[in-house]
Amino acid sequence: MRFLVSVAAFALAMLPVTSHATIDTIAVDVGISVFKTMPIGVVPFAEKKSIDWIEEKPHLIVTRDANLSGRFDVVSSDKFDLPKFSKAHAKHYITGKVTPVGKMLKVECFLYASQTKDVLLGESYTVEQKDMRRALHQFFDQVIYRLWGERGVASTKLAYVSKMDGVKQVVVSDYDGFHRSQITRDTTISMMPVWMKGNAGLYYVNFKTHRPKLYSKTFGGVEKSVFPQLEQTYSPAVNPKTGELLFSSTVDGKTDLYIGNPETGKAKKFAYLKSNQTSPAWSPYASEVLFTSDRGGGPQIFAMSKDGSDLRRVTFMGRYNERAAWSPEGDRIAYTSMDAGHMNIYTCALDGSDIVQLTSNAGNNEHPTWSPDGKLIAFASNRSGSYQIYIMRKDGSNVTRITNSGENTSPTWSFFYDDFKQPKKEGKK
Repeated sequence: MRFLVSVAAFALAMLPVTSHATIDTIAVDVGISVFKTMPIGVVPFAEKKSIDWIEEKPHLIVTRDANLSGRFDVVSSDKFDLPKFSKAHAKHYITGKVTPVGKMLKVECFLYASQTKDVLLGESYTVEQKDMRRALHQFFDQVIYRLWGERGVASTKLAYVSKMDGVKQVVVSDYDGFHRSQITRDTTISMMPVWMKGNAGLYYVNFKTHRPKLYSKTFGGVEKSVFPQLEQTYSPAVNPKTGELLFSSTVDGKTDLYIGNPETGKAKKFAYLKSNQTSPAWSPYASEVLFTSDRGGGPQIFAMSKDGSDLRRVTFMGRYNERAAWSPEGDRIAYTSMDAGHMNIYTCALDGSDIVQLTSNAGNNEHPTWSPDGKLIAFASNRSGSYQIYIMRKDGSNVTRITNSGENTSPTWSFFYDDFKQPKKEGKK
């Protein structure tokens, strides 16, 4: 009983935290993926005149998006090369043109059919150079929609914890680790960020009252205390349908799950269990929840319906399993498990069967969070010596580091943004 309370409340202050450079290098562990990928050509964008790039050139950003997406095998070429693309079975290729317009850049992006050079997709953006990366992310998401009929995640974001001047702070970056911005600026620890419904802001935990307490902050807004009537609140989880918060609260040494409306401040106990309960997670349709409990002795993952009924244990293998995250498809969960003295990331079916170990022999790997398309998992690992944020495909392949300096932990992936527009079809070029 006391062990889980210690993990939830006091060990919060001991979790490793993090920082990040303006431009990070990518480190990839190439693994064998069991999921289908599509070869795609990428050709450098033509430049109307020489440009002094402050980040990466456009084709390198597109290449990074393709590699991170888990959907493509990139065939790079300095120019259009039909024999090379045909040999690699790259039926499509991406290129474009960049033209300076005063202090702005006009970025034209095209998806071509390799054999015919038909334009399958074309978009034009006139942006400041600092915003070009996000414009290319938008275009790449349209490429995914055009070729796969599904939404991509290049325009999504990650929130995580980073150490600033010795203090753990909450930060937000593009999904690839670029364009990081600091959200909290406190002299005390901030941690456990989660996204508000609609990505309007974040909920997180701060220790400014010397106890873990929940706070909210909309982007561009001010920080607000959430459920101040409760002495200790942490481990927030946002209902994807209603925006309500499910969270843990400790009273007289007992940790329970509570549910509340962050707008009204009203909260009530979610389930009346004898055991301690932490780290809740909603199912994609908010019909069920996962949580960690010590009712079996050590921490294990349990599930129950949104009304607290149908309680059942999910994990049975291993003595220490925690921090479950429900896949967007709703068919699997990812979680952290301790084996041989190290933390590793696993997935399993909802009944605990079909266990797949995604990380091994690479330090400690913790806090998995699914991309909103369900293809990728971000996590924190100290395999490089310090904790950094990594992304891998959902089968554990193509592990890619997206932060490079300091220490970074506790990633949480944003929801999809609502401004996605289906790509326009273009005629023959």
